Amino acid sequence: MIARPDGTPTYNFCVVIDDLEMGITHVIRGDDHVNNTPRQINIIRALGAEPPVYAHLPTVLTPDGDKLSKRHGAKSVLQYRDDGYLPEAVVNYLARLGWAHGDDEIFSREQFRRVVRPDGAVVVARPLRSGQAQVGEPGAPEEARARRAGRRLVPYLTQAGLDPAAGPPAGAVGTLVRDRVATLTEMADAAHYFYATPHPTAGKVAEHAGAATRPALAELDAEFATLAWTREALGAALKGAAARHGLKPPQVMMALRVLVCGTPSTPAIDAVLALLGRDTVRARLAAGLARAT
Repeated sequence: MIARPDGTPTYNFCVVIDDLEMGITHVIRGDDHVNNTPRQINIIRALGAEPPVYAHLPTVLTPDGDKLSKRHGAKSVLQYRDDGYLPEAVVNYLARLGWAHGDDEIFSREQFRRVVRPDGAVVVARPLRSGQAQVGEPGAPEEARARRAGRRLVPYLTQAGLDPAAGPPAGAVGTLVRDRVATLTEMADAAHYFYATPHPTAGKVAEHAGAATRPALAELDAEFATLAWTREALGAALKGAAARHGLKPPQVMMALRVLVCGTPSTPAIDAVLALLGRDTVRARLAAGLARAT
């Protein structure tokens, strides 16, 4: 049947005409269309054309076993871009919905071309966020991955109202914070203190940089003037200052986080200080100590 009693064309006829007009050669769709396929093939052949190659995948389901639909929170693919998801993460997630290759989780596009096979039960069982930070260029040199990450992070820094030129290279920042976040949007938010001077509240400063830690911080401020500016030297200096003032290293490190970064939650503080640079760290530390007194 190609038309309904009222003369309007049926779905199967419309689909066939659309595929022929667009020159479709391969059709990959859900297995709920298996019953439609013979009808469409017969219509295509009746029109004197060659049918495309058909493949049918198991239906994508929700964790509750319902058929996935718009009412389950479907969104435009562009929204995932705006939310800061990597294209590779989206491709990796979609491919892994209905296919497995041993225990492997992360693949490059080239690996997908070699080994992917569409089969298996398809259920939306894990969030897209899972593994996002690991996706990119498996096996690529770290320097190349950092450059790529930096190019992708820059637009999100700008979107967050930050000036990428006002701080360290975006690739280095992204490499440092990527294990703590799942999307580029979150990465830009987590990188805020690298590109804008933080202003911690008086309460936060009093809580983490009180009278017990200020002498050690003042000593560090003076030591930072001539210290070799490497992560290793900075880490040793923090531990040394803590020991000399009878403090535990985390006490000094937490105080530095708040005064220099405006937050008690950062990646390893010696790595953060090394990336921020001597002048920025000393200026923020001095300002923080002034507020703490």
